[in-house]
Formats: sequence, C-alpha cells, structure tokens
Amino acid sequence: MNHILRQRPIRTPAGQRGATLVIALLVLVLIMMIGITAISTSDTQFKLAGNLQFEDSALNNAETAVTAAENWLATGTNFGDAGFATYDNGKPQLLPIGRLAGLASPNNDPLTMTWDDPANPRSLAVAGNTRQRYFIEQMSLNNKLQGSSQVVGGRASSGCNQVNTYQITGRGISARGATKFVQSFYSVLNCPT
Repeated sequence: MNHILRQRPIRTPAGQRGATLVIALLVLVLIMMIGITAISTSDTQFKLAGNLQFEDSALNNAETAVTAAENWLATGTNFGDAGFATYDNGKPQLLPIGRLAGLASPNNDPLTMTWDDPANPRSLAVAGNTRQRYFIEQMSLNNKLQGSSQVVGGRASSGCNQVNTYQITGRGISARGATKFVQSFYSVLNCPT
C-alpha cells in the first residue's frame, strides 16, 4: 500500500505576523531618540561650562584691577595724591569725595559709564591691559579708627589712629566680552608727621 504522506501546514499564531519586526523597529527608533537627546544635552552643558570660564576670567580681571589699585594706594604717599583733592583729567582714575555722584547720568554709575573713552577717560588700565581697569574715589578723609585712642593706659600714645577711606571699583572683561565689576573699600593710615 502506498501511503501518501501528507504534510500538515505550519501554523503561526495570527497575532505574530510581522509583530517582531515592528517591535524591533520601535526599539531602534527609541534608542536613536535617546542618543540624540544625550548629544544635545552634552552640547548644551559644554557651552554652559565655556560661558562660566569666560565669566570667571572677567571676575579675575576685575579682582586684579582692584588689587593693583590697593597696591598703588598702599605705596608711599600715593593716598595723598592731589588728584583726590581736585579732579584732574591727567589722572581720571582718581576722584575726590563726591565727584562720581556729581557727574551726570550715565557717567555717575560704574555699570553704565564709559570706562575707556580716549576723549574722556574715567579709569586706568592695569599695566596697559585694557581688560583690567579701575578708578578710586576718596570716601572720607582723616577719620578716627573705631575703638582706637591715642590715650593708652592713661598716657598719650604716638600711635596713628587716622585713616583715609577709598572706594575702589574694578572692571574686568574676558576674551569673549563677559564683564564683571568688583568694588572694595580700602583704608590707609594718614597721620601727621
């Protein structure tokens, strides 16, 4: 007897026809979207870090300008320069008491004034570095130090207890144009000799 073998058709469940391919494509698209988001976030963080570096550079330049002004005041008798008594265009960085407040707006505010206009300068560059500029305004003259006295233990002392006080404003600019300002109050002993 000849038996004819019949093959049964292979049956696949009706819900799985091409479903694996669709799921695999969806997973690939999802992974691609996550990758694009990661690259975008990384690029933004890189730019933010760069901006912070430029801001730090500007702040360092402003602090350097203030330090240069403090060193200048502390040297010899610079604190008694005639530029603090009468404004002199030859020394635009030295301002007598009240000079800055007496200027017309916008030149009476360090944030809005023109710092380095060649025709009307208001500040001095530190060692020729125009990214580091400062000006010094005298705030008080011959003030007695708080808590000090020339009478020590019932007898007169030859110690000095008078100071001149100055407000130093420094401006720093970074290579990309970020600008920072630093202000400092600085006192110098001023005793009659």
